[in-house]
Amino acid sequence: MANMEKSEISKLFHQQLETVFRSFNFDNVFLKYLQVHDKEIIVNFHVVMDNKEVKIFTGFRVQHNNWLGPYKGGLRFSDDVHLEECKALAFWMTVKCALHNLPFGGAKGGVKYNPRDYSENENKNISKAFCGAIYSNIGSTVDIPAPDIGTSSKTMDWMVSKYQELNHGNGNGNLGSNYGCFTGKSVNYRGSLGRNHATGLGVALTIEYWNKNHPAFVSNPLKTYIIQGFGNVGNWTMSFLNKFGYTCLAVGDHTGYYKFDETENVDIELLKKYNDENRGLYNLEHVDKRVKKVSELEFWKIKCDIIVPAAKELQITKSVACNVNCRLVAEGANGPTTAEADQILFDKNIEVIPDVLCNSGGVIVSYFEWLQNNSSDYWNLDAIEERLKNMLNNTCKNVFELKQEHNNEMNNRVLTYKLSVDNLFHFYSNKF
Repeated sequence: MANMEKSEISKLFHQQLETVFRSFNFDNVFLKYLQVHDKEIIVNFHVVMDNKEVKIFTGFRVQHNNWLGPYKGGLRFSDDVHLEECKALAFWMTVKCALHNLPFGGAKGGVKYNPRDYSENENKNISKAFCGAIYSNIGSTVDIPAPDIGTSSKTMDWMVSKYQELNHGNGNGNLGSNYGCFTGKSVNYRGSLGRNHATGLGVALTIEYWNKNHPAFVSNPLKTYIIQGFGNVGNWTMSFLNKFGYTCLAVGDHTGYYKFDETENVDIELLKKYNDENRGLYNLEHVDKRVKKVSELEFWKIKCDIIVPAAKELQITKSVACNVNCRLVAEGANGPTTAEADQILFDKNIEVIPDVLCNSGGVIVSYFEWLQNNSSDYWNLDAIEERLKNMLNNTCKNVFELKQEHNNEMNNRVLTYKLSVDNLFHFYSNKF
């Protein structure tokens, strides 16, 4: 990632925090506490490859704040993982958890490498070695990692196995109590039902709430959408939006952007299968004549009701925001909108469901998983999805009430942060 982008993502979370502090006159000392991270951990570790070559990998774990409970946040395996990215994502996790009053703080981490370039056995060994390198800084009451870009439930299973191996070696033989050290695990490793699709479902549920409760959408409902990113979040968001009756007009990822026939919905299962087999949406236009390849610029200009950025940070820039032709932006990704673009969207009267609310389904169900691990009482899928829906709806309701209180004159990101920071301030005012 270019140095400019590294500095931009660092600047973005500081701007967002300072904006809410200016808007609501919070204590400046309190601001200073939230501006800094508790720990920034960088580890270098070696792994033996299948061909017996030894390679050195660099990993990160940033722990932002643990006032409300153990640090919580994903692990990202990608070529462009860097410290500033982890710092921003850790901050957003603190805000996200506090927004829903979850008993967690914020953290983020990852390893700088592309898992697609390595065999399954090598990825397993890299995952376990990384777990070993950060072992002393994580645990079910300390810091609880989860999957993110480039990782999966399988990755978490490997890490739990390594964690338990190390923990057992330290004299703690009760392995059953250690499953809560990671979330996003497979069901075989005491993972929760529904965790794999929780983030995408959460994005779709928040869109549904806006569609059914925002005055402008109640009288003229949202129907069509485009989506950027077709990883776990993107494909599950599409799956649930289609199920709820919305129509996808276009999809794009790092391999290309594609527009669909507007008269019928795309077959999501075939699209997922194609994406899995090709590791991206390469040459999708050759698979179906109704699919047209478009440029990224054309993609953002498509007239639709909803845009779902579900890829990476800093995708909706000033120039993109000037070109979009939609009524709602639902942030499935973390930090996809720059500060300049955010203001442009507000000035264009485009509603935004901010990332800390829109994509929080994953951490909410991770919380459910953690509770189930701690109690050994496992819930069925209907119960999990109902609890997720209730928690998201309650938070959305709080945002709408705050919007009305401030006469719809503040953007949703500021209002959402206000709810989150209020919960953090309660701890701060009693502690310091």
